[in-house]
Amino acid sequence: MKTNTKSKFLIPLLVFILMPSCEKIEHESLFFYYDYREVPVNGTVLIGPKTGSGNYTLEVENPLLFSAEMQTGWSSAAGMIAIQGRLKGDTRLTVTDNLTKESQKLKIKVTDNYEVMRISKANKTDNGEVPPFPASLNTIEWICLVNNTERDLYLVNRESTSSTDYVLKVRGKGTYTIDTEEGNCFMTFSYGVDEKGQPTLDAESAKTVSYRFRMSINDLALHRLNQNLNLGLETSMPGNWKELIRYDWEIGIPMEGMGTAYKAFGTLLSSFEMPVGVL
Repeated sequence: MKTNTKSKFLIPLLVFILMPSCEKIEHESLFFYYDYREVPVNGTVLIGPKTGSGNYTLEVENPLLFSAEMQTGWSSAAGMIAIQGRLKGDTRLTVTDNLTKESQKLKIKVTDNYEVMRISKANKTDNGEVPPFPASLNTIEWICLVNNTERDLYLVNRESTSSTDYVLKVRGKGTYTIDTEEGNCFMTFSYGVDEKGQPTLDAESAKTVSYRFRMSINDLALHRLNQNLNLGLETSMPGNWKELIRYDWEIGIPMEGMGTAYKAFGTLLSSFEMPVGVL
């Protein structure tokens, strides 16, 4: 009688324990925040699915344009996909969730590559004064230098969408040149401004302004700009590159106006994503 009583309670208990292991695990449907992304030539962007199992098969329609691979180690269970641009063009990436068998197609555009410099007023002088700065750049935070035959330049700042979020906005467009003369490096940029002297994208009504600055730039930064923007300058990797590695992610460049009293401070950034649809 004692043994039978134990069996009565053990069997239901085992069934209760084993039931969850027999149930089918439900995964959320594969879904992305956006179905269109851009990546520059030789650049990388990360695409994180909004939901999904994290177990995917990736298929690039034209693998000559870009490569795609899964990246591990991210906290999101949905995973992260790394896209690396190779050649300019448009094609599609098909992502298939191996657990739910769902597929999503993303359009990927590979654009011209670019370098981005954060632009700001120069540091205060010894007497505590801030040197003059172009008024048309007062609201601009970044200057994007595009590697194309037109030498396009974009003026970018941020627009708040809430107390904590913002979006990047292109406020102006122009052109740039970077050249060297007698051991000095110069950058000249031109762009259109409106009747209030602020950057504008309205080319018809815009008045063009131009500024030329002498840049106090180290050999690593100049070599990087030369390589990534195809400037055609005579540069090479500096011999003291080991000392410069720690500065590579953000390189400061003091800038002195030529023919004006203007001064500025540029910071060459290691990563920056231009607003989608501009390039």
